[in-house]
Amino acid sequence: MIGMREYTAEDFTFVKKPFYTPLEVATILEISDQAVLDRIHDDRLGAVQLGPRLYRIPLGALMQYLGVKPTIIWSNRPNLIDDAVRDEETTG
Repeated sequence: MIGMREYTAEDFTFVKKPFYTPLEVATILEISDQAVLDRIHDDRLGAVQLGPRLYRIPLGALMQYLGVKPTIIWSNRPNLIDDAVRDEETTG
């Protein structure tokens, strides 16, 4: 997480795509690719392991690491989404 401020996806200028390589994330975060792998192994950055040394970082995991609050609610019950929005409005 970058800081205490609440960020949105629009606050970041990198190209949004479904998955990133550790090198791409390293470039975005301006750190080494080994530092990205260290964060993956420490469970600070979510990733999908495709092979013994092959990782891909989902956009959602990167956004979460950057401190972006999730905005997508997945449900097969549409009323549940409306209830969640109402709950957030009354508590927020």
